[in-house]
Amino acid sequence: MRKKTIMALMASAMLTVSAGFMTSCTDNSDNPTVNDNPNAQTDAPAFDENNIVLAFVGMSDVHIMVDPATSMQGILDEIHAKGLTPEDLGVDMQKLLETVFHNNESFQKAFPFLASMSPRGLDALAIPGDLTNNGLQAEIDTLVKYFTAEPTIKDKPFIFASGNHDLFNEGDTKFTQRMKASLPATAYAADIKPFGANDSRHSVVNGIHFIQINVDNYEWSNGVYLNPTLQWLEAEMADAVKADPTKPIFVLSHLAITNTVTGSDYISPDVPEMVWACDYIKPILDKYPQAFLLSGHTHYSMNNERDIMQDRFTMMNIGPLHYLISDNDFYNLGNGTAQLIDEYADHPQAVLFEVDKNGTTRVRCYDCGLGEQIGQPFIVNAPGYRNSLTSYGYDRSLKPGPTFPESASIQTTISDGKPILSFPRASGNGSQVYYYLVTISNESGVGDHIYRKYQSDIYSTAQEDEMAETVIINLGTLPTGVKYRVTVTACNVWNKFGDTLATIIDLKTDQQ
Repeated sequence: MRKKTIMALMASAMLTVSAGFMTSCTDNSDNPTVNDNPNAQTDAPAFDENNIVLAFVGMSDVHIMVDPATSMQGILDEIHAKGLTPEDLGVDMQKLLETVFHNNESFQKAFPFLASMSPRGLDALAIPGDLTNNGLQAEIDTLVKYFTAEPTIKDKPFIFASGNHDLFNEGDTKFTQRMKASLPATAYAADIKPFGANDSRHSVVNGIHFIQINVDNYEWSNGVYLNPTLQWLEAEMADAVKADPTKPIFVLSHLAITNTVTGSDYISPDVPEMVWACDYIKPILDKYPQAFLLSGHTHYSMNNERDIMQDRFTMMNIGPLHYLISDNDFYNLGNGTAQLIDEYADHPQAVLFEVDKNGTTRVRCYDCGLGEQIGQPFIVNAPGYRNSLTSYGYDRSLKPGPTFPESASIQTTISDGKPILSFPRASGNGSQVYYYLVTISNESGVGDHIYRKYQSDIYSTAQEDEMAETVIINLGTLPTGVKYRVTVTACNVWNKFGDTLATIIDLKTDQQ
C-alpha cells in the first residue's frame, strides 16, 4: 500500500510527555463551582443507559467539497498569501489532488450508522469546524443538501464552530451568515443566544447547553480569540452554570488547547509560525468543571487514549470524517513532516455522545468505515462529584510500556539484499502500542547508530486484538560487509518505552 506525505498546512505531530507537560495537571479543589456542590465528597452515579436525555453526533473536519481542483484553490491562495509557494513547503500539489480529496460519501453514510447505535435516535449534530474544504457557497449548498436529505438528523439542531478551511474565501462572519441563510430554521431552533461575539452561538438541547466559539483570526493553522469573544464566552459559561451546574456544558472550538489532547502541541519544523492549538480560552474554562471542550483540526485518529483529557475540565479531540493524518518522522510513512496513515481514507470517524439524567456522559467513538466501535466507551462522570475529573488525567502517562510475548524473538530474512524483520506484535499493557523504535548499529560498536520509528497499525483497526499478530519491517538497503545489531523497542501513545527485542544481521558478504 502506498504511503503518502501531506503538506505541512494539514499536519500534526506527536505529543511528547515530559516533566513540564505533567505539571499542567492541576487540582480542581479551589474551584468554587466544585466546593459549592453538596456532592463534592461522593462519587458520581454510574451511567444510566435507561435514562438517556440527549444523544448527539459529534464529527469534525468534514471538508465537504465540490471538486478537487476547486477545493484545492483555497489552500493555494493561503500559501501564496504568506508569500510562499507550494515548493517552499515541499508540497506536491498533484499528489494532494490524487491522494487527499475524494468525495463526500462519509458524511452521507455516517448518520444512519450512528442513529442505529442510539436507541433514542439522534437529537443534534455538533461539528467543531472545517465543515467545508474551502468556504465556498457551492460547498455549503452541498453540505445542506446532504443534511436535509438525511431523515435521522434533518430537522434537528445543527451546532457548529467555524474552522480555518471554512474561512479561506469569505471570512468568518460571512461563512456563518451564509450557513444561516442556507440551513433550515430547525437547525437553529435550539439557539438561546444566536450570533453573539464573532457570530458565536449558545444553544440548549434537551436541557444541555452547547456553546460554540468561533476563532477571530487564524494565523496559519493556529488562531486568535479577541477580547470581545472571550468576554462573551465567559458570560455564556456563567449563564449556563447558573441554569444547571449539575450538567456538562459542551464547548465547540475548532482548535484544542495546547499540550492537551492528541496533536495539540504540533509546531511545523518548516514553518515555526504554524501551531495547531492555542491557550486563549483555557483560563476561562478552568473555572468551570462542567466544561466539555470538543475540538478537531488535527485530523488525528481517535484510536488513542490521549484523545480525551481531563484537568480542571474535560477535553476531547474529535477524529476526522475526511482523511487521517499521523505524526511526523515515521520511517514507514515516508519520514516526512506530516503523513497520511495507511488506509487514511478508509476510516472516517465520528462520535456518539449520550448524556443521562444525572449529567454523566457516555462517549462512543466509531470507525464508520469499518462499522465498528473504537476501543471502549469513555465515561465522563457528571460534574460536581469527587471523581468527576479523575478518569482521564495526565497521570495515565505513568502506565508501563508495552510488552512482547515471553517467547517473542525477531526472525530475519534477506530479500534483494534488504533485511526484513518479523516479530510478534507487542500488547499495549494498559495503553496502546503506537510505534516500534528500531535501532541499527555496527555490532563492533564502531560508527553511528541509526534510529527509525515505525508506526504500528493502531489506526487501521478498531480494537487492539484486531491488530496484525505479526509485525513485518523492511529495513531497506544497508551497507554490506557489516554485521549489525538490531533492536526493536515497543512504545505506547505516551512515548513510554517497553520491552526490547534484539537480533544480529550479518551482511558481511554481498550474497545472503
